[in-house]
Amino acid sequence: MSNYKTRKLAFYAGLAIAPATIGALVGRAKRSTLAGSVAGGLTALAMLGVRAQMARWFTEEPEYEIEDRKGPLEIRRYYPQVTATTRVVTDDYDAALQQGFRRLAGYIFGDNFNGEKIGMTSPVSSRAANEHIEMTSPVIAASSPQGFDVSFVMPRGRALESLPTPNDSTVELERVPERRVAVLRFRGRYRGTDVSSQQRELMHLVENAKLLATSPPMFAGFDPPMTLPFLRRNEVWVELAANS
Repeated sequence: MSNYKTRKLAFYAGLAIAPATIGALVGRAKRSTLAGSVAGGLTALAMLGVRAQMARWFTEEPEYEIEDRKGPLEIRRYYPQVTATTRVVTDDYDAALQQGFRRLAGYIFGDNFNGEKIGMTSPVSSRAANEHIEMTSPVIAASSPQGFDVSFVMPRGRALESLPTPNDSTVELERVPERRVAVLRFRGRYRGTDVSSQQRELMHLVENAKLLATSPPMFAGFDPPMTLPFLRRNEVWVELAANS
């Protein structure tokens, strides 16, 4: 079983057991059913709050192999994948990320030909209309001559032909071939100025390591917007030549 599925099972098992246990202990100590109920409820809310902050631990990631590490750089080889991508015509990175996210979220939440809902956290269940299918992280943003391309990665088990057609003509499904990328990880906010700074550092490190970049740098975000900045896993990527 995948690690993220194991974490889900462990969390929901804990959510079923921990609040009831703590509620019973507090109720017995206080000799009050009300106190026990409140304690159990607060425990459940606290666990759900932690779950929301650690969403990436419960979300599928695309498969990759780590080929090498060069200082803070990690060299990965990603296997082929399918993405839903939209191009946002603007020179404002922050606006592009927000607008692109809204379009793609609309697609996975049912704005498609089948009305199929592709949920970020719900498990694969069937292939009928309105099914809930787990989406992977990260969300990827890359500059283009016309603006920015924002992408969601689709689940490993879904071929391009099995995915519903977007209703929004600006959303396209694409096959992404195997690729090799240099990765620099950072925490904190992912506003345009922060990302630009990290991308400059990435390209500097790639050049110093004598690696050949074959694409513009891109941003990869693994956490929802409500995640506290110091808990976020952010990365900047650049594609590399196969033999560099």
